[in-house]
Amino acid sequence: MAAFQVITEANIVDFRPTQLQAEANANFFFSVGDELKYSNEINPQAATLLRGHIDNFLVSPDRKKIATAVNGALLIVPSDGSAVRQVATVDSIYEKKKQIGRSFVRDDGFQWSRDSKYLYLIKDEYYESKGSQLYSAKGELWRYDVQIGNLQLVLKPFPAYTYFFGSKSGIYFSVPTEAGDLRLRYFDGEIVKDIGAVNAWEVPKQQLVSGESPFFSFAARDFNQLFVRGAGLEEGPNSTQEKLVIRNRS
Repeated sequence: MAAFQVITEANIVDFRPTQLQAEANANFFFSVGDELKYSNEINPQAATLLRGHIDNFLVSPDRKKIATAVNGALLIVPSDGSAVRQVATVDSIYEKKKQIGRSFVRDDGFQWSRDSKYLYLIKDEYYESKGSQLYSAKGELWRYDVQIGNLQLVLKPFPAYTYFFGSKSGIYFSVPTEAGDLRLRYFDGEIVKDIGAVNAWEVPKQQLVSGESPFFSFAARDFNQLFVRGAGLEEGPNSTQEKLVIRNRS
């Protein structure tokens, strides 16, 4: 049986593109190609803060800094482009040709503290594994002090790839069980304890620290996945803040 390919010509009728210029009420980070910029509008002529392919990024809660993985390095870039700091060289847990035994800092999974003074990151080591090292037994949680510029070990081992913070110094993270389930754990700065039941969707109130207020910075990838799964935003009474609503809960 012969296959035929029919090629037709099409013309766009009455196409009149219009340039739309919109300004935000505050400046924000954005990229044009491989150029990182900061402005209140997507303006290609805005000053370039950094050049390079951006793999992952996370804007600080105070919106004055951005942590980004660029060309194998984790950098902190201030909004004015001055004093760009390299936190560490980074690599991916999805590396196909792993150098077994080589330690590295992950190029994703970093998190800002609530006050934007610290950047948390995960240090790991390549080992023989089935698939990626999401829940690595070699994982360690480290903290970078933005003002001083040094790294400090927080928790070891840290077999997790996602975590969030409590209102004080506590850190919540999920670890796999031997059966392949997930259990939430809490580190108060001194000891680690289990929180809730295995695979639980909610944490019992009696296990929460009094007045606890969780904090987590969503990366663009995580944020988009939330909306695909049915999350939404509700505008607040003053129209300057919105609430993230998941399963009818704020």
